Amino acid sequence: MIKTITMLFALAFIATGCATVGAVIDGGKDLATSTVDTVVTTAGNVSASALRDVSNVTKTVADAAEGVVDTVVTEVDKQTDELQTGKPE
Repeated sequence: MIKTITMLFALAFIATGCATVGAVIDGGKDLATSTVDTVVTTAGNVSASALRDVSNVTKTVADAAEGVVDTVVTEVDKQTDELQTGKPE
């Protein structure tokens, strides 16, 4: 009888231990997949934002450069017109 009770306690302990280990493994998988999902989503959002920022900076620089080029072209045209002796009318 004592052997039977001891065996039942041992089996109960092993079964409880296996359930606990299973729960820990499932929890670990959930944590890992949740972490990976969060990291990938965050990295994707940051990358998209960075690309938008770089795009905006590039557009601003291009707009500014276009303005400078237009000003230089206008000034050069004006100065070359002054240097020309016979202007066509």
